Amino acid sequence: MSSRPRSRAPLPLDRPDRPDRPDRPDRIEEAALRYLARRDRSEAQLRSYLTRLGASASRISTLLARWRRLGYVDDAAFARRWGRARLAQKPMGRARLEAELEALGLSDRTIAAAARELYDGVDERELAARLVSGKRAGPAALRRRGFSEETIESIFAAAGDSDDVEGTWDDGRRSPAARRRAHPRTDG
Repeated sequence: MSSRPRSRAPLPLDRPDRPDRPDRPDRIEEAALRYLARRDRSEAQLRSYLTRLGASASRISTLLARWRRLGYVDDAAFARRWGRARLAQKPMGRARLEAELEALGLSDRTIAAAARELYDGVDERELAARLVSGKRAGPAALRRRGFSEETIESIFAAAGDSDDVEGTWDDGRRSPAARRRAHPRTDG
């Protein structure tokens, strides 16, 4: 996945109904602080927002450096908090969480450290097994949630459904590969 933010049109800051507003650089900073105050943001998200506001590259660097010093922006802490909330809301495998963190513009090093901390002491196999038993999720659902093939195979092999790993979709239908195994062609 690319961590490059989507380009958007600059946001309008000129409001004729507010003539008492400070000059443009202060308005950019105020708008960005309001954006940051609404919820936790990654540095990449803030950089993208400031760019859309029309801030210059040097102004963006200055603001981000100041906010890092003040503790307003901390990608490592953001990744841990965001990951913890996502895992509580929607249990998933490590690969899926890493992909979601990457989509937020976080560095590979930050993602690896957050994943290491978040999955420390967590047995992904047990997590996947709970999803399977609780929601009757099949292999495809576990793949979408980012669980490894090894984990998926071990869960269904332990349940005696080793054919299910490669062949049954979540809605109970057999995949084309499973149908071919069940009814092999015999060409003369």
